[in-house]
Amino acid sequence: MKNIVFFSKDLNIGGMEKSLVILLNELVKFYNITLVLENKTGFLLKKLDKKIDVKEYKISKSKNVLIRKLQNGFRRFSWWLKNNKKYDFACNYSTYSFWGSRLAQFSSKNNALYVHSNYVQMLKNKNNIVDFFEKHKINKFNKIIFVSNESKKAMDVFFPKLSDNFVVINNLFDYQDILKLSNEKVTIFDKKYTNFIFLGRLENESKNLDLLLNSFKKVVVKNSCFRLYLIGDGPYFKNIEKFILKNNLENNIFMLSTKENPYSYLKNCDCLILTSNYEGFPVVYLEALVLNKQIMTTIPVSCPYIDINDYAIKLENNASKIANNILNFKKKNIEYKIDFAKINENEIADLKLIIEGK
Repeated sequence: MKNIVFFSKDLNIGGMEKSLVILLNELVKFYNITLVLENKTGFLLKKLDKKIDVKEYKISKSKNVLIRKLQNGFRRFSWWLKNNKKYDFACNYSTYSFWGSRLAQFSSKNNALYVHSNYVQMLKNKNNIVDFFEKHKINKFNKIIFVSNESKKAMDVFFPKLSDNFVVINNLFDYQDILKLSNEKVTIFDKKYTNFIFLGRLENESKNLDLLLNSFKKVVVKNSCFRLYLIGDGPYFKNIEKFILKNNLENNIFMLSTKENPYSYLKNCDCLILTSNYEGFPVVYLEALVLNKQIMTTIPVSCPYIDINDYAIKLENNASKIANNILNFKKKNIEYKIDFAKINENEIADLKLIIEGK
C-alpha cells in the first residue's frame, strides 16, 4: 500500500476542512495516509478515520524576525532530513500555506497543490497573482488541482506553460451524512415568511456580505415578509450585528453563529443565497442540491460533473437588482435528479490517477 501525505492548517469547521476530512476518509481505503497540520486542532479531528496518522508542524510566529526565520528554517531542514522523498505522493491542500507547498515538494517527486478559490479574481493584479504562485514554486508541482473550471481557465492565462499540469477535481462531500443530519428538528423558521440562508465564513472581502445586507435592507423596506439567517463565524460578525441594530432589522436578519449541524437549517429554509466576489466551488452549493434547495448566487461555477448554472438563479453585483430577485422569489418544491454517488466516485477515480502518477 502506497504512503501519501497531505498538508493543511487545522480542522476547524469550514467547507475546505470538511472536504479534506471526507476525502482522506475515502482515500484511506486505498493508501497509508499522513496528515500534517500547522495546528492539530478543530472539531473535525474527531471525524477523521483512526487509521490516518495526524502530525503537527508548528510554524514559529516570533515577533523577532531573526528568531522566526531561524526557527522555521531549522524545522524545514529537519523535515527534509527525515522525509525527503519518503512518500509516494504529497499534496498541499491549503492554498494559502507556503510552508505546505515546500514540505510537499520535499516529501515526494509526485506532488500536487490544491487551489480552492479563484485566486485571479481574489488577487486581481497580475504581479500579485504571479508573485503568490511563484512563492508556492508552482513550477515544481506535478499537478495543480482546481475545484472549478472557471478557476482553472483564469489561471491558464497567467501560466500557459503549466496548463498541461492543471486539472479540475471538485471537493468531495458526504451526501448520505447530509441527508441523515438534515432530519434533526429545528423550529426557528416561521413559514409565514420567505426564509433565506447564508452559510459560510463571515468575512467581507470574498463573501461580500455588505452587498447581501444592503440588498436585504432594500427588500424589507418593500416587503417585511422576508427573513435572512446567517450561519457562520468570522471577523465580520460584529459589523453585521451593528448593521442589524442600526437599520432596525432585528425581526428580519438573524445571526445563528457556527452550527455543528447546519443541514437541518438549510433543509428548512426556502433558498440559499451567496453574494460573493469570488469563490472556487463552494461545498454549500452541493449541500443545497442534495437537500433540493433553490440557490441564488453571484458566482455560478462548474466542474467536470456539475454546472451550477443549471440550478441557480444568477445574481448581478447590484443591491437593487438583487433585492428585486429576492422580492420576486417564489417558494416551490423541487427535486434535483443528480447522481451524487457517481460524482464522488468519478472524482476519487480522477484523484487516484494523480496519486498513482498516471
